[in-house]
Amino acid sequence: MSNLVQQTKQAFYFSLGFYLLALLLKVLSFPFADVLVSIALFLSLVWLFLVLREIILSGRLTTIERILLLVFVVFGNIVAGIVYFFFLRERVLGESIKK
Repeated sequence: MSNLVQQTKQAFYFSLGFYLLALLLKVLSFPFADVLVSIALFLSLVWLFLVLREIILSGRLTTIERILLLVFVVFGNIVAGIVYFFFLRERVLGESIKK
């Protein structure tokens, strides 16, 4: 499962960056802010699938924990991503992750 560990985190950080940039440009009324929102949504979809893959393939979670985490990540999007990457990911993967 470690072959996509770094890509998952990168996709989340890029998504977060595009959301913040799109929000800033939307407030400043730039015409291409909507394009950045679309890119951020696409990147959110990418990291969502990668995180769901990590959760489903994890051998360290019970079925109930897995289901609750899946629902939390799907419906929580960016906030759930922050919680997942900073607090829950080491437990899901079962190893120490280089930061």
